[in-house]
Parts: sequence; C-alpha cells; structure tokens
Amino acid sequence: MSGISKILLVRMGALGDVLHALPAQQLLAREMPGARIHWLSEAAYVPLLRCVSGIEQIWTADTKRWRQGPLHWEGFPRLVRGLRRQRFDLAVDFHGLFKSALLTWLSGARRLLGFRPERFKEKGCDWFYSKKVDGEADLNRHVIETNLRLISELVPDAKASARIELDIPSEDQAYVHRQLSILGLGNEAPVLINPGAGWPTKMWPAAHFGELSLEIENRLGHPVVFCFGPGEGYLIERIRKVRGSRPTFAFPSTIVQLAELCKRGRLMIGGDSGPIHLAVAVGTPVVAILGPTAPRRNGPAGPRDLVVKRDLPCSDSYKRRCDEWICMDIAVERVLSAVEARLERPAAAEQLPVLS
Repeated sequence: MSGISKILLVRMGALGDVLHALPAQQLLAREMPGARIHWLSEAAYVPLLRCVSGIEQIWTADTKRWRQGPLHWEGFPRLVRGLRRQRFDLAVDFHGLFKSALLTWLSGARRLLGFRPERFKEKGCDWFYSKKVDGEADLNRHVIETNLRLISELVPDAKASARIELDIPSEDQAYVHRQLSILGLGNEAPVLINPGAGWPTKMWPAAHFGELSLEIENRLGHPVVFCFGPGEGYLIERIRKVRGSRPTFAFPSTIVQLAELCKRGRLMIGGDSGPIHLAVAVGTPVVAILGPTAPRRNGPAGPRDLVVKRDLPCSDSYKRRCDEWICMDIAVERVLSAVEARLERPAAAEQLPVLS
C-alpha cells in the first residue's frame, strides 16, 4: 500500500491481546522503516508499550471512566482532537469492539482496517472500517497469525515472531533483582507460577498450584516464585494454606517488572492469561493449563511450549462461566509431567516464527 507514512494501531487491552498484536507492530516497523507508528491503549499497558521499539507515540483511552457518564468525558474530546491533528494515513483496529472501532474512525485516518464481526468481534464495529478482513472464526489459527492477516495488505507474505525485545528500565530490573535476593534466589532461576486468569473458567484451582509447587521443589529441586496481579492476593493465601510451613515466595510487581521476572525465570506455569503470553514474548519456556479456550488459537506461541488440556465435548466453548466446571479438572501429576518434559527440552530459539 503506497502513500503510508503515519499509522495508528488500536489495541487497548488486555495484556495477552496487546502482546499478540505486538508482532504485527514489529513487522510494520521492520518492513516499513519510514513509517511513524502510534498506538492507542488503555493506561494499564502504556508502561509495557514504552519498552517496545518502533512506537513513536502512545495515546491513552480511559474507556472505563468514560462509561461512567457524561460528567467523566472530559478526556474524550481532548484525545479525539489530538488524534485528528496527527492526520494518520491509516488506522488499524486489532481490538474489534464497538468502542475501539469508534475511536479508530474518530481518529480521522484516511483509511481504516478492521476485522469482520465474527465469533470474537462485536457486531456493528465493521461499519466504521474502509476495509474489512476475515480471520477471527478459525480456532486453528493463532491470534498472532490473525493479527498479521489484518496487515497483510501492507506487508504481504512476511514472517513475524512471537518474541518481543523489551527495553526494560534499569529501576525495574533492580527491583526484581532486589526482591529475588531478599528471597535468597539472587543467583537461581526459579520456576514461576501464575495462578490467576481473567475468567473464572480459565483458572486451575489454587490448591492444585500449591500442590504442584511442592512437587516441583521436592522432586525437581527448583525454587518456585508465585506471580499475582491486582486483586489476586487471595490466591496466594490459598496456596500458602496448602504449603503449610514451607515458605511461599511471592512479591507484587508491575507488568514491566513481571516481564523482567519472566526473563529471569526457568519456566512459567499458568492458565490462559497475560503473564503466560508475556513469558513467551521474552523467551521464557511455558507450560499452559487450558480450559475453555483453543490451544492453537490462544495457547503459547512458542513451538517448544506445552499445553495441558482435557478433551471434552464442550472444549473450546469460550464460556466465561459454567455450571459443570470440569474442563479445568486436571490432575496435578499430569501438569507435573508436562513441567518435567518442558524443562528437558532445549532452550527456545531466538526467534519464534509465526507465518502470516
């Protein structure tokens, strides 16, 4: 596509979805070095995006505040005016919700790219786009690959990587090093466990994570550090009860600090969640425990990483709530076997190829 010098990319959240859009941004930055790339995000992900090369400016959308009513809209007109002053040649909506499509359109960009409203995109959002692309219905295509399809007109027949080089600030590196040193792990690469997830149906029981951690320490001889985000401290407390008198290593971290922790980790274990995909992005080996989401679409993109999942008639239902609650009924021993197998595999390649 000729005449493209300034591009707005729209993916406002959540963490895993932002990470799955970054390979497309990295591809654009590499293949279109003259283009100036901007990103529209929610505030929570701005610090992470600041660590990514090739993004000239990050714009913040406070959609949660705006939903509270007209009295909270003061930042909305200012954002729209700022975007329109940029005179973007192209805006690309990776998000695919009505709110993101509206902001993409309000940016005033000359051309607007977005997905047709299939299984995971809201109906009506495609009204705002000047070109629509298929891709979201196929559960056998990874989200990264789907996002690459959206920009295939700009960069045809190209490859991208799930690996993202992050320039982590020195103060965040120092914080993680200090916390690990306090725990007595300054020179050891711990196994990381993230027990949380965005949906209840994606969560393996916290007690199982506690049991798994004891097995990793006792049978494999590796220290374990637990990761948790805002509002997830109760999961660590449940895990502590299972571990009894054994110390439970955990400390609060921002997204950027978690990325640094992942870099220092031997392995990351968790459900379909942002931290799992962050570990993949920085090159940490992963074992993912999946329930209602499809491994090929939402599992770790690393070719050597492993997924533990039950094969059920309702598998890949993408239900956020369920009365049966059986898809995450997975034995601790089965996950431990996957952990052992992943640790025995060679280190991941520097680049993780994902075809467009």
